Amino acid sequence: MPTRRDRKRFERAVARAMRPSRRFGGLADKAWVWPVVVVGAALLPIAVWLVAWYVPLSATSAPKVADAPAAAREPVTAPAPEPGDRRPDEARRAHLKQLQPVLRAEAEKLSEVARRTLADGRVTDPGKDRSEIATELRAMFMPNRALSEDLQNHYPDYSRARDRLRRSVTEQEDEFHRTVLLVMTKLSPTGGAESRRREIAGAVLERCLEKGPGMALKAGATDDDRAVFEAFSSFQPDADVTTRCASLGRRAAAIAAGARKLSSEAQGLAERTSLPGECKLMSADEMKRGMGDTAAHAPRSLPN
Repeated sequence: MPTRRDRKRFERAVARAMRPSRRFGGLADKAWVWPVVVVGAALLPIAVWLVAWYVPLSATSAPKVADAPAAAREPVTAPAPEPGDRRPDEARRAHLKQLQPVLRAEAEKLSEVARRTLADGRVTDPGKDRSEIATELRAMFMPNRALSEDLQNHYPDYSRARDRLRRSVTEQEDEFHRTVLLVMTKLSPTGGAESRRREIAGAVLERCLEKGPGMALKAGATDDDRAVFEAFSSFQPDADVTTRCASLGRRAAAIAAGARKLSSEAQGLAERTSLPGECKLMSADEMKRGMGDTAAHAPRSLPN
């Protein structure tokens, strides 16, 4: 509650305010001036306080609004293939069509290897020399050299088994050749049979391997024929020859079984509709070259 002293101070302030001012001239005589002055003096402290509160507040930065999540990217559509463009799947299917006839040819030849080995204990003709034998074996196991070699990129297990069988057949041919030479040195033909030592040795091995009688004397045989038959029938294999014949027999059985199995496997691979693995032959240029090579090395039937 205001005291008496406060009232006196207020009355003196009002009296001073109502005195005429020389500086402002006639403004003091106007009745509306003094209420404005009094109200302004009362509001001045409030205005000072508001300014003091707002300035520091406006100096601070407003909190950032969280960035809106980025819009999901639209999927990029691959451009449509241009005419003549060979896509990987198409190239793979085309290469599979190249390999299928090669696999079928190998299946046929492997079946022939099994048949010959069961019948004769060997694959090639005994009358051929070693270079001819190598050429015949290469043709039997690699009917199309480029594509047969490429099979290792797509069917490695089959390719390795085929190469092992080929080495085993080569070893059989070499051992058969050495055994024939050994028997030839142990023969004692007479007369016209001397020039037919290889024929007699081949007959001995046929009997030793139990692949046939070896030799028989036909009606109307000449004296030379009788001498040849005498040299054959009188020959008794020693331990060395017997051991070699046993080794040849075991390998022949293994070759025949392995060839039959691989023939079935090659035929099964040829029926598949997908091609595993990668190789350079699946490029467009190489495929064209491979198609020409396939035509040049078309599988041929084996001689009996």
